[in-house]
Amino acid sequence: MHNFLSTIWLIPLVPLLACGWIALGYIFKFNQGEAGEAQTSRTAVTAATISLLLILVQDGFALLYGTPGQVRFGPWLHSGHYTVYLSFTLDALALVMTTLVALINLVTIRFSVNYMHREAGYQRFFMILCLFNAAMLLIMLAGNAVLTFVGWELAGISSFLLIGYAYERPNATANANQAFITNRIGDAAFILAIAMSFIWLGGVEWSDILKANLGMSSLHIGLIAGSFLVAAMAKSALFPFSSWISKALEGPTPSSAVFYGSLMAHAGIYLVIRLEPLFIQDAALLPLLAMIGLITALYGFFSGLVQTDVKSSLMLSVVSQLGLMLFLCGIGLFTLATV
Repeated sequence: MHNFLSTIWLIPLVPLLACGWIALGYIFKFNQGEAGEAQTSRTAVTAATISLLLILVQDGFALLYGTPGQVRFGPWLHSGHYTVYLSFTLDALALVMTTLVALINLVTIRFSVNYMHREAGYQRFFMILCLFNAAMLLIMLAGNAVLTFVGWELAGISSFLLIGYAYERPNATANANQAFITNRIGDAAFILAIAMSFIWLGGVEWSDILKANLGMSSLHIGLIAGSFLVAAMAKSALFPFSSWISKALEGPTPSSAVFYGSLMAHAGIYLVIRLEPLFIQDAALLPLLAMIGLITALYGFFSGLVQTDVKSSLMLSVVSQLGLMLFLCGIGLFTLATV
């Protein structure tokens, strides 16, 4: 293991620190108004650039020496017989997806510098965008379900705050609430999956969960995998949760692009692909994935035909793409779904 692995935790931490710095600047009035825009944007862009450079270095080491796999730094939470470790997954899937997330976030943040110029709430926008960057990087890199859930929730609250960015408009706050409440269903399923993993497997490390077929009944495997699936369906706006994503377009265009066009909406599909060994253990789950994916793809396609604005059409095309990705997972082509 190369020494640079000890810095892997900095990849999601740096944008999180940038979020905190921008918030402190606004509270103590050293980055407010138009005069503070340059400092705010430099902080956000620099943090995103550092995260991208750090993951590119990890990619380089992986090409030279192979992927490290699971990296564990020690216990994070402990209660009774249950322990949650501060661990990260650095396999090929995580490295590729983290690099993509870091790159898209950097491009979006840089584009937003000019796009949001002189907008009310400029600092608030970049603060939330930095929080979202940290959340997505954590989801991609987390080595266990609890750490993934932390990123999952941070991404959800970031989405809620930016859908309701123009909080003085009743329509914006109503849409933000609808998206937030719908996603709580998926979050409850995620918590249930974590609880069942603790009870039946004794831990929540992805490496432990993916070996669940060893000595476990198909019922237990199906319940854990099914709960993770509901969480993925809500986050990725898959049927029957597809309607909330059209309400999410109330936020500024850069946030709509990064949340629902390119990154956050794919987090649920990423979770399904991450859990491939678990899903293939239950013969009933793969046809269910294929059916849900096909219905979602058709919903996105036919709904997109009647849209009158480009933004909605693009959003529904993403829904169709997500449905096709889940369909590919359902017919066993998990690797193809990542392409």
